[in-house]
Amino acid sequence: MKEQGLLFSEDSLLPEKLPQIQELRPSNNLSAVFEECHNYIYANEGMLKDKIFHEMVKLIIIKLHDEKSVKQSVNFGVTASEYKAIVANKSDEFMSRLSQLFTSIKNHYRGFFTDDTFKLKPLTLAYIVGRLQYINLSKTSGDIKGEAFQTFVNRHQRGDRGEFFTPHPIVRLAVEMIDPKPNEKIIDPACGSGGFLIQAINHVRQNNPEFDIASFVQESITGIEFNPDVALSGMIRLVFEGGTGSEIICTNALIEDEKLNNSFDVILTNPPFGNKGKVEDQKILQSYILARKWHKSASNGWEVSPTVLAGQSPDILFIEKSIKLLRAGGRMAIILPDGLLQNISNRPIRHWLRSQTKILGVVSIPPEAFVPYGTGIKTSLLVVQKLPANNDSCFMAQIKKIGYDVKGQTIYKRNESGVIARTKSGLPIVDDDIDDISQSFRSFINGEFAQNSDCIYTVKNTLLNSRLDAEHYLPNDQKLLEHLKSIGAKPLGEIADILRDAADFRLARDSEIRYIAISDVDYRTMQVVSQQIIKAHEAPSRATYRLYKGDIITAISGASTGTPRQATALITE
Repeated sequence: MKEQGLLFSEDSLLPEKLPQIQELRPSNNLSAVFEECHNYIYANEGMLKDKIFHEMVKLIIIKLHDEKSVKQSVNFGVTASEYKAIVANKSDEFMSRLSQLFTSIKNHYRGFFTDDTFKLKPLTLAYIVGRLQYINLSKTSGDIKGEAFQTFVNRHQRGDRGEFFTPHPIVRLAVEMIDPKPNEKIIDPACGSGGFLIQAINHVRQNNPEFDIASFVQESITGIEFNPDVALSGMIRLVFEGGTGSEIICTNALIEDEKLNNSFDVILTNPPFGNKGKVEDQKILQSYILARKWHKSASNGWEVSPTVLAGQSPDILFIEKSIKLLRAGGRMAIILPDGLLQNISNRPIRHWLRSQTKILGVVSIPPEAFVPYGTGIKTSLLVVQKLPANNDSCFMAQIKKIGYDVKGQTIYKRNESGVIARTKSGLPIVDDDIDDISQSFRSFINGEFAQNSDCIYTVKNTLLNSRLDAEHYLPNDQKLLEHLKSIGAKPLGEIADILRDAADFRLARDSEIRYIAISDVDYRTMQVVSQQIIKAHEAPSRATYRLYKGDIITAISGASTGTPRQATALITE
């Protein structure tokens, strides 16, 4: 930087003229620069961190666009005279040039910017622009840019941006299990800030060091994100990797777009779950089979009706959307709430999924994995292959060690003396199961898997029933089932009719009923030992069935289920 002009900070001077493009230099310490800019905005603007993030991303994109557009003097800069004028509340020249740059990128990246102006004061803008103006972002190492922006994204996604964040160990596991190749097209239809896509790019780069990554990003990577602010961060991360910015599409992925269907080899995604509301737009719902009512068929399967539901959870719609996007034989890794894999109400969803794909793997994710990022919902990583597929068994695993605690603090492996274990290069080793599971899955795909434990195991496809959660198929449980079958035990449904229709006794209002809860059953004698006489309208919501002599009641949930203490009783009167 030229040693002339107005003193701007402790170690730099502002120039008298805007820099020439050839004067810009790559940065070796971009993380520190971003941190400094963030701290300045926070101290001088009083903004919330998500607003700071958006303004910083806006300026970074403007700078990148300016670097690629100019041949001589850059426009993204501030001179000493302009800074003096800004201090004197005369910012017209500087703000006019910066506003023109902003208009240019809004036209270039349509749909990403919902605001028309900068939210920062001219003096703050001048500081940030001055801090960045001599850095050549385009020529800064991709690793340095990626690490700097990842750190910046993580800082602003924790807490109030948590719904867009997937923990890195889970992202890494999904990518390692899918194992994307250089010739494959990859999409994340709910890409957030692009974590899965960046990890896929890194995976291809590491396994193919001579490969042209920039061309790969531009030709093979696609992300879709509905939230413009979040899409911006995904776009800039891909630009840092050699993309043009067009790889991220800012739109609602659930709106039908047949041009993209059957186009992708790999999908990696963590869609939004239904706990934040259902999709109720009938124009969207009409395009989805999984947005319709289903009923049992005569053959004990499931049939779809023409009736469209009033609303459907977005994660369910994203399952169908993703299958539509995949080519025949394409692979998908998707994070889903466990309720989709195990709840009775979601049986039609699983039936449809298995009619379209082969289940390659299910990995149970511990609830603490997402706790540092704002939710403790129990989830699993589901890996499927769109038909046709030839595998005859399914890989299953449980993550017992995620590598950090519920506060997000890293947990390291320790030796018998309690000392942190380290690699040959001296780096501490994170204590997680990710590598063991991903390597076991690759062995399974290659037909070489031999391990069989309660944490990592396989299940024959013929043994998969209506549930798909890994906990349902634990090896010890399966051995017990096989033993019971060998001695003649039969499923309850084969020897009794299972009642599922609720009674309408509440219509009686003031009539007295005898109410029995499962806690009124003595498991030792298999008898009902107590009851309550109450008005019909006073019955709790869990009061569901009318009982008759000869009925059998049994607990289907709770800690005692499946043990000798499971409550079961025969109704004798």
